Formats: sequence, C-alpha cells, structure tokens
Amino acid sequence: MSANVNGKRQCVTCNKSSGILICDGCQQLFCSKHTIEHRQKLANQLDEVMQDYDLFQQELDKLRLNNSLLKKIDKWEEESITKIQVAAEVARADLMEILTNSKQRIFKTCHDIALNVQSSREADDFCESDIKEWMKKLDELKTQYTTPPTIKLTENKYSVIPLIMIKTNNSTKTMLRRSRSSLLCIAQERFSQVFGTAIIEDEDLLARHIGCRGEYGFVFGERQYSTGRHMIRFMIEFNRLFFDTYLGCVSSKLKNSTMNYNSSFVAGWFGCNEIYQHGICEANDNETGYDSSEIRTKDILCLTFDCDKHQIEFTHESTNKTHILSVNLEKAPFPWQLFVVLSRPDDRIKILDNI
Repeated sequence: MSANVNGKRQCVTCNKSSGILICDGCQQLFCSKHTIEHRQKLANQLDEVMQDYDLFQQELDKLRLNNSLLKKIDKWEEESITKIQVAAEVARADLMEILTNSKQRIFKTCHDIALNVQSSREADDFCESDIKEWMKKLDELKTQYTTPPTIKLTENKYSVIPLIMIKTNNSTKTMLRRSRSSLLCIAQERFSQVFGTAIIEDEDLLARHIGCRGEYGFVFGERQYSTGRHMIRFMIEFNRLFFDTYLGCVSSKLKNSTMNYNSSFVAGWFGCNEIYQHGICEANDNETGYDSSEIRTKDILCLTFDCDKHQIEFTHESTNKTHILSVNLEKAPFPWQLFVVLSRPDDRIKILDNI
C-alpha cells in the first residue's frame, strides 16, 4: 500500500490521499476518480477474455470429426466381421466333420459287434460272459453317441477374436485349422530391448543406429509368438546408400552372449541379398529371388510370423514380392521374437501403427 510521510494512504495513480478505496483483487489504493478508471480497465480486460472464449467456442463449433479415421474404423469393422464369418463357417464345417466321423466310427463298431453276435448265435457259441461283454460294449457306444463334444472358447490375449476349440474325449482339436493361413493377425508390436549401437524412439516404434559403420545395433520386439499368423509392417525411415538392415525372427531362448544375426537361433533377411537361416548364409539372388537393392528409403516392408507353418515371410510392398523362409523349431524353438539389426550410421526403421 502507498502512504505519504504523514502516514496517510495515497492513490497509487495520482498520490492523492482523499477518497481512498482499496481494490480487493490487487490490494492497491485508488482515489474515487482512479477507482472508476481501474474498474473500467478491469472491465476491458474481462471483455477481452470473453472475446477469446467466444473465438475459441467458434473454433470448437467448426471442428469436425476426422473423416479419414472414421473410414479406417469402418473398414476395420467390415474386415473384422468378414474374418469372424469365415471363422464361423470353418468352425461349423470342422464340427460337422467331427460329428460325422464320430457317428461313422460308432456305426462301424456297432455293425461289427452285431455281426459277431449274429455269428455266435448261429453257431450257438456263446455264454453269460459273452452276453455281458456285448451289453457293456453297447452301453459304451450309447454313451459315446449321447455325449457331444465339449466346445470351449480359449482366450488369446494377443488376438482380438478368440479361437474356438473342440475337445473330443482326450484330444483337443483347434478350429480354424483350414483357415489359419487366411486369418492374418496384425501384430501390435513395439521395440523393447536394444543391445549395441542403436536406440529406440517415438514411443518405441522407431529404431535408429547411433554408432559407426560396421558396428551393429541389435533390437528386439516386445511380443512373443508361438501360435497363429502375425504380420508386422515397417517403413524404412532412412537408408544410408542402400538397404542394409536385418529383419527376421529370433528364438527367445537366445542368450545375450551369443547374440548375432548368423546365430542358429535366428532366421531372416539382410542387405546385400543375404538370407540367414540358422547360421547359414545364402546370397544368390538368382536362386532365392531376394534382391535387397530394390528396397529404398520410405518403402514399406512386411514381416509375417506363421507359427502354425513354422515359417516367416518377407514382403516388399513396392514390388509386391514375398519371400518365405522355413524355421527349424529344433534350432529356433518357440516363442519367437522380432529381431532387427542396424549396421549403418543413422539408418532408421519404424514399426507402423496398424489401425
């Protein structure tokens, strides 16, 4: 507060001590004249705030939903429904196959027993124990006929659509076996572990080489794969001179001390047309058809883990070429992980978010 030598309170604007009022907001003193001016200034500031609010509200009114994202959601919905319908059809067909086979097996067993009974009756060659045995077998057949297979839904935490499984006696039959190759799961993958000269960025979607030429950065995926068919899409964010990045799978059994792209636990594709399969390198593009020189910066690559067929697939979307590499489970046992190796300074590869 302002005060003169006599201890009187003064207006902060004109230093007059008559008609002094205090503002509750700023705790400053004003004379009657400057109190009015101060209030007017506050009113002007409030008008500016209200105007800003009005402008912001107008912007909100203009805001529209992102139509392209809605279309992606619609497309995802349609594709998901189609996959469910295909899965249901295959499940029905498999169930009918099981029931038909069960019925035929029971019918054949019943027919064989009936022939045996008839033969024994005609030969008058039977006794009490034979009758008991035939009655026992008949009861077993009736039980098999009246006891339907048990159908259970098993939840896969990495799959949006759970698989239907049918249990028959002591065996378990996984439905969709005929359609697994067509039911492709888009993996929600992230990079998780890094060894050597690489770092991960951009919410664990981007891997970047930070060392010198010839120094390797080993990058592992977060997910583990043991069943089903899973695809991961990548963009080559940057290649120095030419594509020289390794893409493949590695068994989670691999120890850090033996980490390398030519390990027996590893299978995949590298630059210079090199294909590595459990420690063996093949670089003859005339035989394999794999030409890494076709891959450029900003190209899209797809890596598919087909666990059911024990193989991985490498697709270059620009050329629409797909290469398949079988994986020996004795050398690279489940579960598998994504394995990326960067070898050139500032080379970058990014996992594409799949909506």
